[in-house]
Parts: sequence; C-alpha cells; structure tokens
Amino acid sequence: MSSSRNSEEMDNDFNLFQEPEDYYPPEPEDKVEVFERNPKWVTVGTPSQITVNLLGAHPLWGHYLWNAAKVFANYLDERKHIVQGKSVLELGAAGALPSLVSACNGASRVVITDYPDHDLVENIRRNVKANVPADKIAEGLVTVEGFKWGYDIEKIAELSTQNGAFDVLILSDLVFNHSEHSALLRSVDRLMAKPQKDGSGGGEAYVFFTHHRPWLADKDMNFLTRAHDELGLVVTRLVEDYTGAMFDSDPGDERVRGTVHGFCLTFPPPSLQS
Repeated sequence: MSSSRNSEEMDNDFNLFQEPEDYYPPEPEDKVEVFERNPKWVTVGTPSQITVNLLGAHPLWGHYLWNAAKVFANYLDERKHIVQGKSVLELGAAGALPSLVSACNGASRVVITDYPDHDLVENIRRNVKANVPADKIAEGLVTVEGFKWGYDIEKIAELSTQNGAFDVLILSDLVFNHSEHSALLRSVDRLMAKPQKDGSGGGEAYVFFTHHRPWLADKDMNFLTRAHDELGLVVTRLVEDYTGAMFDSDPGDERVRGTVHGFCLTFPPPSLQS
C-alpha cells in the first residue's frame, strides 16, 4: 500500500485553512437618496428633486448625504444669485448635491472634485449624468475631477474659465478632517478669485459643517481661525441650523451633533490688505 497521498486529499487539507464563502459579510449595496427641493425656490425648467447616488460604503465617508450638504443646497436654492453666472468649485464633494443645485441655478461653470479614488469619482459622474441635461454636460458646464487637496492645484486651476480661479468654492462637511486643514487652506488661497483693485470680483468660499465629535469642536473651528490668521480672510457666520444628528448612537451632545454651521470666507478689499 502506497504511503503517498493523492492530490485530492492534499487539497482537502489546504481547504481547512480557507474561510467559507459566506464567512465575510457582503459589501453594502449602493443606495439612492432623493433630495426634495423646496417648491418655493425651484426655477421653472429645473428639476424639483435631485437624485443622489451614494456608494454602499467608503473609507473616506463619501457614502452619506450629509446634513451640511442638504442645508447648503437649500441655502443656495433660496439665494440663487450666489452662483448665477459664476464659476463654482466643490472640494470633497461625495454625492455632490450642492454642485448639482449650483448647476440647476445657473452657474456658468461647475467643477466637482473629490479624492482621486475611482469609485468616488465615477459615482459623482453618475450623479451628474442623472441630474444635469446631456447638452449642458457636452458644453462643459459640469466637470468632474479627482483632486487631492493642496496638490496638483494647477490642474484644477486650468479648469476655471477666469484666470485659474473660481468665484465660489464649496467646502461641505470637510473641516472634521483636522490633519488636512493646511492642504485645504492652500487650495482655497490659490483657487478662490482675488478681488480687483477696486474691491470688486472677489470670490467666496462657503464652509458648512457639523461638529460630529463635540469634544473636538475647537479643532473644527480652528480651520476658520487659521483662514483668518494665516490667509487674512474675512470670516462671516451665515447659518446655525438644527437638523438632528446624523447618527443616533454616536457619543456626545446630540444638540451639538445635530447642528449645521455655515460660514463664508472672503478676501478683504485690496485697500484693507496689509
């Protein structure tokens, strides 16, 4: 009788160290969230709702439609003049709701960016295709690009139609990422339009966010402090809107976790710059 073992027996031994097919939970499926625009603010000929496709999961938190994005989308709908006829750049867009609303409200150019991850960028393109008329996309009204904050800034600047800068920057729920404040500030400083000598034409950066970790609220706010102290930007509070917390089980004061804060950053007129 042979002492050698056949290949089938050896394969069975190897399979003892393999997980069963159902060992790991399935990846969460992609989902869709419909944002209903306030009928009072919807312009004739534009959609009354925006369909936002979201990834099932993503390590960069791009799989949620955050409350700050919803609040800012309503803010833009009510104040269409902010983007009408202007160039818009969104950083860290995720589902890109504010950018899509900007396109609906007459922006001349919308550049939507997020971290250069294939799934994130392709999902944004899917949202653009679902909500922006094909002729507008063909005309270059809306462009989607991967962008790592603070790096390859000139690549994004080339997408602007006015001297490499934008009239409106959107930063929706980004300041919780404290380690990236410097990169975000470099991006704002380079990509937001500077005012002319007479003070006209300066850009605006809209920073809307929630203190998802109340015990780190000071670190969130430090982004605004640095914008003022290091870049000389004027910081204006616009909104403090209680929406309810995104996640009931998260730790910390629910009232803090459920409040969206909105600020506008602008360059001072040249006459006031040191």
